[in-house]
Amino acid sequence: MDDVVGVAVRRGQALLDLGRHREAEAQFRTALAASPGDPVTHTLLAQALLRQQRYDEARDHSRAALAADPEHVPAHSALAASLGGLEQLPEALEVVRRALDLAPGFAGLHLQHAYVLMAQDRPAEALASAERARALDPEDSDTATARAAALHELRRFDEADAAVAEALRLDPQNAEAHRLKGLLALRRGGSGSAVSAHRTALHLDPTDRHAREGLSLALKSRNPLYLALLRFNLWLNSVPTGVRVAVALLPFLLTRFLKPFSGQAWATALVVVVIGLVVLSWTLEPLMNCVLLLGRDRHLLGRAARRATFTFLGFAAAAITAVVLATAGGPGQLVGLAFGLGLWAMATGSGHTVREDRRGLLNVGSAVAAVLGATAFAAILAGAPGATLAVGLVLLGGVVATWVTVLS
Repeated sequence: MDDVVGVAVRRGQALLDLGRHREAEAQFRTALAASPGDPVTHTLLAQALLRQQRYDEARDHSRAALAADPEHVPAHSALAASLGGLEQLPEALEVVRRALDLAPGFAGLHLQHAYVLMAQDRPAEALASAERARALDPEDSDTATARAAALHELRRFDEADAAVAEALRLDPQNAEAHRLKGLLALRRGGSGSAVSAHRTALHLDPTDRHAREGLSLALKSRNPLYLALLRFNLWLNSVPTGVRVAVALLPFLLTRFLKPFSGQAWATALVVVVIGLVVLSWTLEPLMNCVLLLGRDRHLLGRAARRATFTFLGFAAAAITAVVLATAGGPGQLVGLAFGLGLWAMATGSGHTVREDRRGLLNVGSAVAAVLGATAFAAILAGAPGATLAVGLVLLGGVVATWVTVLS
């Protein structure tokens, strides 16, 4: 029986090293069938499942390993990784800290601790953990990459550049380091070098969602307007919420300030420029996604981005139709409907960039708005009395959706 377990485990480990995770899983399950309570086999199976992003199963096998041996450090590490994948970050942090109590000299645990802290938006603490990992293993490329990621989030870009260079010196095939190199290039405005770095990262790890999104961003940033908008948004995301709210309100405050000067050419021109910039900032993302969809890099856009782009096109087409009909002598209510549909177009066009919980609400809201918009359109053309209410609901929903998207 022991021979069966040993052979299966050795085969599984070799397959795991080769990246053949499903085959490794099969070998570990064979070993586990022969020795059901073995903590090492449970942990190895959890690692194979983690590579397949099957976090629920990996968590269960990690816990089974710890039930058999509560001080098995690799099982603690696998459990923390599983909980992190399930976005149960406080629990993951607690588990990795228990592992550190058992093995404080293991650099890999300090590195894992740093990544969990990064996921919790605690880059200063993450940097401290990465520094401890570096002290224990100064030749590890992943540790240098973790330092670079923390320094990037702390906006210490020169130091992040140096850390990325160190990571790539230690391992030129480090996909995450190439991705961070691309992000830093975008910060400096180098869209060409950002594209090159992200392409390398995606070539090294074709399954990396972040590298794919980064390459999409870098390709769109070859448009100077998009790059300027990206750099502005990166700055905006780094400031407190109060400043972001003030920036969002700035166009409205400006129009109020210029009200006494209405009719003067300079004031009118300034209002038009400001409104144009606001509209451009909310529509450039989906418009550039449309350009990507028409090119050979369309595969870079994920499902959420594609859905956001197609929803934007639907609302934008409906808004343009309403404007054309109103201009051609149609009912005046079509102008209000067009404005509401335009707001929905701008809000949904960047829907893939908002938090996942808000994205779900935005998707439901956009479906309801589409039905209300169609109802309002039909009611306006038919002269039905409920048209005003339907238009008002579309407008109100558009304002709320735009506000949520801007502040996400």
